[in-house]
Amino acid sequence: MLTILLITAMLGQGQSWDSLGLDFVTAFPENIAFYYPVNPVNTLKITAVYADTTVTVSISDSTWSYEDTLPAGKPVIVTLPQGIEKYNFVQTLQTVKIEGTDPIVVQSVSQRGDSVQTNVVQPLKNLGTFYSMPRLNYTNMINTLFGSERNVSKRCSSFRLVIINGVDMGNLITIVKKPKNIIFSLDPYAVLQLQTDGTEFAVHSDYKVAVMLTHPCVEFSLCRCNMVVNQLYPDTQWDSRFAAPGLLNVRLHLTSSTDIVASGGNIQSGTFEAHSSKLLSLPSPIGSQFINTSDPASLRLVGLGFIIELIPLSRFSACYLVPVNSTGAMVIVIAETEYRDSVYIDDGLLSSTTWSTIRNSEYSSVLVPLDATHVIWHPSTKIAVYVFEDTTNIYGGPAISLSANPDPAGCLVVPSKLNIVSTPQTWPESHQYCMLKRGELFSPGNETEQMEMADFLNSEGLNERLWIGLRRSLLTLEWYRQKGKEVHNMAHTWWGTGEPRVAADGMCASLFPNPLMGFHWKSMPCCAQLKSICFTNAHYFTLDLPSNNKANNSNINGKENGNPL
Repeated sequence: MLTILLITAMLGQGQSWDSLGLDFVTAFPENIAFYYPVNPVNTLKITAVYADTTVTVSISDSTWSYEDTLPAGKPVIVTLPQGIEKYNFVQTLQTVKIEGTDPIVVQSVSQRGDSVQTNVVQPLKNLGTFYSMPRLNYTNMINTLFGSERNVSKRCSSFRLVIINGVDMGNLITIVKKPKNIIFSLDPYAVLQLQTDGTEFAVHSDYKVAVMLTHPCVEFSLCRCNMVVNQLYPDTQWDSRFAAPGLLNVRLHLTSSTDIVASGGNIQSGTFEAHSSKLLSLPSPIGSQFINTSDPASLRLVGLGFIIELIPLSRFSACYLVPVNSTGAMVIVIAETEYRDSVYIDDGLLSSTTWSTIRNSEYSSVLVPLDATHVIWHPSTKIAVYVFEDTTNIYGGPAISLSANPDPAGCLVVPSKLNIVSTPQTWPESHQYCMLKRGELFSPGNETEQMEMADFLNSEGLNERLWIGLRRSLLTLEWYRQKGKEVHNMAHTWWGTGEPRVAADGMCASLFPNPLMGFHWKSMPCCAQLKSICFTNAHYFTLDLPSNNKANNSNINGKENGNPL
């Protein structure tokens, strides 16, 4: 098992995408909605991977803070103070910082009356420095969606651009636009809001930023409106292959930095200019669509009251947390046709006979009703999951990615791995450090583990001694393996010539990571200052919800995908 997990970890470096992190920063754009006199309610829904995770939430201007110790797998709602919404077109410190001592995922929820919008807050690790802007013309969009000319108020005639500094230092921001670029200097963790005019092409920054495209009052029916928030992905996360979920009354908007050809499904195929603002027509009703672009691009579905960023194939994941904030939620799952019958909801298989194949692709999709938060995962391949709530006034989007790496045992969020601790410490300090990192000071228990450790050390290219988890008993002077808080007898040894020496010369064990020396063990005084090698066990995410919220194969079934939302 260690071999498989080590290989998986190495192959996944630089290719995986998930929304787990230790540090987050976000902002709450203005939500006007139909119920303007009603006070807004802004909350964070935070879920921890490990028990006893300390979470701190603070506003950057230091006016409010929150701290709590969270259980594992149980979403906790944090209500933010009134006045946190970003109204003004100036730079402010109305940003919210979220920090966890262990990995967490964060969803923001903004509500004003029945206008609700959710957003998966991306950790700082997922932010970027270059974002191409989707050029959405609000007036044309509304007239296209409603099929008639409509008067649009001046206040709501365009989208807003929200830029959040993701670093604790000044950050130079360039808005690429015609006829002249605009440059701003953002303070640490500050937020800037701008009214767009359709001439903005890109956002470039010296350091990482979060970028949102938002509108406080997008029309959807009966003179009512709904706030939308679209957190953009950096251009480095673009792809050229997409499986779009089937929805009623939508258009497809394509963002590209070069002239591009789009094809597939039933979309209006053809060549589109760089930074096009055109909405592509989709037949209605439709099933899910497979779409190709000649170069990497960003695609989003635009409908009455919502904008939904599509998950490209390169960001498909093996496991998703699917938060449900209302009754009557629906989920669309997209999976490879050959493996679609192995999709799990919590600890049970998704029971469905209504999967629909996506034309010209190896994928299928299914529509699933949900009435509570669940985990949807696949043991052997990557999938896409979208959650849509309140089907009368749709909001939602991609579910929260927990892990990109499939695993037959469940939702693997932390793979088993070896790690070099580069700070020299004593043996007791190294032992405690590994435990604080939810691991153990590694010691090979058999010849296979010895060889796996040797392969890992060869890849690291180290040539100095490292502490391993072996030491002598103070009472008997017998050697034993210290695995966390547990003590194990020795079943395997790999001592070098003349080792181990007498107890006076060393009560703890190290190894010399040099293949010419055979990675043999050597006894050392425990107070010596050495680097060390930690081992972290695999950790699987389990949702801690009441038993009546768990998936039941008898009542969670896929609906016919030919009848989209």
